[in-house]
Amino acid sequence: MGVKERRYEIDWLRVIAFLLLILYHTGMFFVPWDFHFKNSTMSEMFELWMVPLNQFRLPLLFMISGMGAFFVLKHRTGFGYFRERHRRLLIPLIFGMLVIVPPQIYSEHIFKGVNYSSYWDFYKTVFEFKPYPQGGALSWHHLWYILYIFIYSLICFPLLKFMKEKSLGFQEKILSFFSKPGRLYLLILPFLLIYYGMAWKFPTTHSLIDDWYNLLYMLMFFICGIVLISTDGLWNILERFRKTSLIIAAIPFSFLWLFVWGPTFEIMREDTWTFFFLYGFLKNVFTVTILFAILGYSRIFLNRTNKFLKYSTEAVYPFYILHQSVMLVFGLYILRMPLGIFPKFILVVIATFGGSWLIYELLIKRFNVMRVLFGLNPKRKTIPQIDTVPEKNPA
Repeated sequence: MGVKERRYEIDWLRVIAFLLLILYHTGMFFVPWDFHFKNSTMSEMFELWMVPLNQFRLPLLFMISGMGAFFVLKHRTGFGYFRERHRRLLIPLIFGMLVIVPPQIYSEHIFKGVNYSSYWDFYKTVFEFKPYPQGGALSWHHLWYILYIFIYSLICFPLLKFMKEKSLGFQEKILSFFSKPGRLYLLILPFLLIYYGMAWKFPTTHSLIDDWYNLLYMLMFFICGIVLISTDGLWNILERFRKTSLIIAAIPFSFLWLFVWGPTFEIMREDTWTFFFLYGFLKNVFTVTILFAILGYSRIFLNRTNKFLKYSTEAVYPFYILHQSVMLVFGLYILRMPLGIFPKFILVVIATFGGSWLIYELLIKRFNVMRVLFGLNPKRKTIPQIDTVPEKNPA
């Protein structure tokens, strides 16, 4: 891979994954799962597309983030890597917890009937430093993803450095091993071990301290992203077996979608060990193989660029940071309208994208201070060129 080669398929996958995340979060208003507040009526149809999407949307993002961490270190020293990770991740996280997340909690409280004399009366609870929901407005909410990426970037630094500098023989062994038919799917095993060993005891909380299953599960995808992008030829194997991966993924998907995902079709009780082991196997086979298929096909269909991708590659990170606050503020009013579920969903999606875009264009994109707070590189000042061609002697 050339030094300046741009992997457009990775850019596309990152943009698409974040856009799907926004659609997924909007759908949370209309399903009976725990969320900040809900629409008055629910829809089983939303569950049927949201549950399958939920199996691979975050693993895909964590894999891409592992690739991104490798790219960051590839052309930097260790100090430069840590400085970039702090600027790209830690600053937006702190800023987000102090400024971006509080409107989400305020909207939730207002929807549930809590009264404040003003937003600023509510906002003071941020500085009580009591965690949500028991305390005030201090929380990372959807920004847990940034926190986890920051932690993974620190603890995986030795692996990143190894894969950058001393891993040629190791990469050749990886490539030789996984090039044999069927061996690629052995990567399902570590995810099964984490699931069976921890999922029953540590349900996902996104709170870091007691989130051991989710923390280790997503770390594995982050590591897979590092190994995949740093090992020349490994992505070619995914491309070669893309059809096989898609066929394998279709088998557990069909069973789960017909008989488990969605309350109408559920035939097994989730509190039995039989369900736990069978569901864990099918879920992990689907998650890993559909990711393999997505990555394999991306080399064929997404390895190109256009104006939308160039714009979105930079804009998508601020969109992610902003979207849930914008969505909940608009949702506070839209969900109370006398409309059906689908019109409300469309309105919230339009308002979320539109509001996030306006904030990005008007308040973030053009100002270096805001760009840094949202994890973007500051714009460099352009130095005007001076015409150095001497005038002709009029004599």
